[in-house]
Amino acid sequence: MISIYLPYRAFELGAGAWLAGLVGASGSVVYMFAPFLAGRLSDRFGPKRLLLLGSLMISLLCLSYTFVTVPAAFVGLRLLEGIGWAMIWPPLEALYSTSGPNLSGSLKMFNLSWGLGSVAAPILGSLIVTASSVDWTLLVSAGLMAVVVVICLGLGGGRPSHAVHPEPGAARIGFRKSVVLLSNTFVYGFTITTISTFFPKYAASLDLGVALWGITLSAIYAGRLLAFFFSERVISAMGTARTRTVFLAVSMCFPICAVLLGSNVYALTAASLVTGAAFGLVYSSTLVSVLSGPTEGRGRAAGLFESSLGLGSFVGPALAGSVAGSGLWLTMALPLAPATVVLVSDMAS
Repeated sequence: MISIYLPYRAFELGAGAWLAGLVGASGSVVYMFAPFLAGRLSDRFGPKRLLLLGSLMISLLCLSYTFVTVPAAFVGLRLLEGIGWAMIWPPLEALYSTSGPNLSGSLKMFNLSWGLGSVAAPILGSLIVTASSVDWTLLVSAGLMAVVVVICLGLGGGRPSHAVHPEPGAARIGFRKSVVLLSNTFVYGFTITTISTFFPKYAASLDLGVALWGITLSAIYAGRLLAFFFSERVISAMGTARTRTVFLAVSMCFPICAVLLGSNVYALTAASLVTGAAFGLVYSSTLVSVLSGPTEGRGRAAGLFESSLGLGSFVGPALAGSVAGSGLWLTMALPLAPATVVLVSDMAS
């Protein structure tokens, strides 16, 4: 809800497209490198302490957002938010990677858990906005993260056992393969964050109501959640590399339809579902590949994965904000550029 409704709140407070894009991107400035550092700390000291501190920080920041009256203030606060999320995601991925009998199955459960929250967020947020105001979406977010803080307090603080569920023949991923893997994650972060930041404003310019664009955004996350259910089977059948390449191409369905069929809610929703499902498979296959190395380095590997997401999540809205003045439709077309570059590179290699 934060990634969708905070930039929308900035628009309400009078921010232009460039500033709203900066609000959407600013949390990712820190997230470009903080997850890597947090992942290393997770490997060294255990993930549970970081989870507690990160959850507490996010809860307090969500509460503080409701007191902001000058939209530029969101930018500084979102820098702190990036640190908070960096202390949550890599440790959580490292914990899940050793929680089941096999890596792919464990990460499937991880993806399903956070994917379900992402599906609920736009619909819940739109209901809250319709009943009250955007500020209440931030208050609800603060309350939900406060619940997470309580749950983290019950986890204890011990270090993880790196002897659990070792991957047979696991070896560290080389530099070249890392670049290939993380470029896919970059496109994922670039596209999803750009859409969540600018599609509400783009939809409003087409006279689509909050409930309609909330449903459209939810379809992306619903498609991604559906893909997570079948990800283990698809990856087993196609292999991780082929899964990434094929479904990265399919993921551009929504940006294309948003430009060509922007006012057709039914077409947009269907395209949103397809894009979400494709990105779910890209995300799953990339994460499995990244975390397939030795268990004692999975916090670091997860940190690299999240840092590449952060880079894409920063660059996307920042570039979109700079082109939005020439037409909001350009913000929807923008993800086609990096996706095309990555696809051409994948096929060439």
